[in-house]
Amino acid sequence: MSSPIESWVREILSLPVDSVVQIQEEPHCPDPTCPLRHSVLQWTDKDAKHHRAVIVKPLDYVRRPDVEQALRLFATKG
Repeated sequence: MSSPIESWVREILSLPVDSVVQIQEEPHCPDPTCPLRHSVLQWTDKDAKHHRAVIVKPLDYVRRPDVEQALRLFATKG
């Protein structure tokens, strides 16, 4: 089952159903005790090229406008 964030990425970028979309949360800094986290959106486009966008907030706080802003550059390409 896909997450709402994955669904938003697919919809905003008009990705084909066979495109891989991964959503994960990572530490904001290399120190493992760092309390700050960010969300990473990774996907393959219709040409199988890999892309990555980062939202500087934990997954629990990511909303559709955050995803739209993070993907704005990619969504406007060809």
